[in-house]
Amino acid sequence: MTIGDFNRYPYFINETYTVDAGGGVTDVETERWQQWAQVKDRTGYSFNSQAQDQVAYDYEVNVRFDSRFTTNTKMVYEGQVCVCNSMKIVSEGRIRFLTLRYSKTETWLDLS
Repeated sequence: MTIGDFNRYPYFINETYTVDAGGGVTDVETERWQQWAQVKDRTGYSFNSQAQDQVAYDYEVNVRFDSRFTTNTKMVYEGQVCVCNSMKIVSEGRIRFLTLRYSKTETWLDLS
């Protein structure tokens, strides 16, 4: 992995959850930033869940290490919201990278 492979610029979003006066839970966006990343379309498959045909796609995303990333960090890539499945720190000498695995959701978000 070289830094020249980082040719995508997706949004990353951190959220927190609050309880309103009625006892309902709402999510509140706390951070939104863009970061250069290498995005690899790893797999795509369809499956049947509870009598519904569904499609799941996984992305392998490599970014420079940043402490803002957690397993709850969402990614908006090409307008579609993706949720994090796992994260792994990759160390190459002094430079540290993160490898994140994301799955697409059914949610679309226009951030323009």
